[in-house]
Amino acid sequence: MSGDNRARRVDHISILVENVDESMKLYVDTLGLEVVKVENSELHGVRAAFLRAGDVMVELIEPLGPGPLQTLLEKRGPGFHHVAFEVPDIVRGLEELAEAGYRVIDEKPKPGIEGGRIAFLHPKSTGGAMVEICDKKEFEE
Repeated sequence: MSGDNRARRVDHISILVENVDESMKLYVDTLGLEVVKVENSELHGVRAAFLRAGDVMVELIEPLGPGPLQTLLEKRGPGFHHVAFEVPDIVRGLEELAEAGYRVIDEKPKPGIEGGRIAFLHPKSTGGAMVEICDKKEFEE
């Protein structure tokens, strides 16, 4: 990505879990992360907990029902899902990543659970890790 649109920081690390409340015992009770928010997102089909670990959020995601995340959970079990990097301009970022040969799952940004806009890159083009880019701009259709 070009110099002025490079990733600013790791926004969050997302972990796929079977049960958010049970998983928070480790992250909150034992590791001491701060609970920022826990909510159900019908739009994304998940129950999500956002936990602060210094400057980085840890996002625990639990599928609310059948769908790709539930299938992944059944196939692979709980664990790392994706890492999200904040960029200044997600639209330009998606264009630059596609031009660089990365497989873009979301050709256009979609609304994120915490607000802002998000888009994913396919793990087959990123060395096996699901990568999300996000910005903090309000989502507009």
